[in-house]
Order: sequence, then C-alpha cells, then structure tokens
Amino acid sequence: MNAMTASNMFYAEIYNSMGLLFIGSAFLLWLGMRVTSVLVERDTDNPVAKGLAVLFGLAVGANFIFIGVQMTLTQQRHAWTLNNYAEQGMEIPQTATSFIEQMGVGSALPEPSLLGNPILLVIGLIGTAFCILPLFVPANSSK
Repeated sequence: MNAMTASNMFYAEIYNSMGLLFIGSAFLLWLGMRVTSVLVERDTDNPVAKGLAVLFGLAVGANFIFIGVQMTLTQQRHAWTLNNYAEQGMEIPQTATSFIEQMGVGSALPEPSLLGNPILLVIGLIGTAFCILPLFVPANSSK
C-alpha cells in the first residue's frame, strides 16, 4: 500500500466520524430548542432553569458551528495532502486534482476558519438564537 492510499483511507475514517458528529450535533441542537420550548410552554420564571437552558443553547450552537469548521478543515487538509503528493511527483488521479482545485489549497497548511462552512455557521447561529431568545422574549404581547 502506498502513502497516498494510506492517507486516503485515514481521511475516509475521519469523514465517517465527522458524519456521526454532525448527526449528534444536529440532535443536540434540536434538544436545545426542545428544552427552550418546554420552558416557554410551562411559563417558567426560574432563573436557574433559564440560565442552564442558555448555557446549553450556547454550548450546542458553538458545537454545531465548530463541527462545520472541522468538516471544512478536514477536507482542506485532505486536499493539501494530495497536493503535496502531486508536488513530490507522485501520480494522482484526475478526481484528486479536481478536488484540490475545488478546495483551493496551496502549499501552506490550511488553518481553521469560522467562514469555512458558512451554511453550518448560519444554521448554528440561528439555532443558538432559537435556543435562547424565546426564554426572554414574551410569546404573547398581551402579557
């Protein structure tokens, strides 16, 4: 087995793990919104319950955003590894070349960026808002 095959298998395992982490993060985000929903439906004024719900909402929103950052970083570093193999003179398939071009990597090691996956960033921020804002905004304007 050559080095490129070994690194591709390594990244394939990471991609599987990232998929499971994404599913878990999406579930936790839903759970955070559900906790907020229950507190609002029961008209809870307990500051401890609201504080814990806010902390949980912030944690799951940040977790969702960081999973998106990690997913993009993993793809960029995979493309960077393939690019290094190409620069060393190893023959890489056309699909790998297309992947390198799509990810836009160069010779520098990719760094994490919050804007790496803007869709998951927006979903995480909206989910965080849905977990926190209903606790402090009255559901009925007549109250």
